[in-house]
Amino acid sequence: MERIARKSGSATTDLIVDHELKGVTPEMIDWWWDNIDNTERYKLWHPKDHKSFIWEKPPTNGHVGTVQNVIETVKFPTLLRIRWEDINSIPIKAEYKNVLAASVLDRNDEPIAWLLHEYEPIQNGTRLRSTFRLPAKTPPWFINALRNHNIGEISEFQNFLPALYEKNA
Repeated sequence: MERIARKSGSATTDLIVDHELKGVTPEMIDWWWDNIDNTERYKLWHPKDHKSFIWEKPPTNGHVGTVQNVIETVKFPTLLRIRWEDINSIPIKAEYKNVLAASVLDRNDEPIAWLLHEYEPIQNGTRLRSTFRLPAKTPPWFINALRNHNIGEISEFQNFLPALYEKNA
């Protein structure tokens, strides 16, 4: 299920996509955020759209404050600088206990968009919600492409994460 929230007069638009992941636990997802660590692993998450991954500022004591440079295809290949944030520092409020908060940075290290993956256990898996807070002027074609990309990458967790976690955690 997805929702697009355009608030009248607002400077932002929210894309919210809900997922149910069978056979994937919140602990596996928590482990994933700190263990992506190279392009090969990053491509597991979305074999078609994820092109490269490097740490600009690698994690040292948890992932908050780290910066990754990734190339992803969301309609066309794009370099993104993503900084993982403290949940209390972004303008999206979480409802679930487990969270990954991030901002997409411009060249001056200023956030141009925010992202929240939040998740909780359900019977036989995990409920995960992805919220993207985008500039209000974001074109509808990009929002649709981002929704499709997010559905692809989050659903991919079921295909690789349980075995990778069991092998490496």
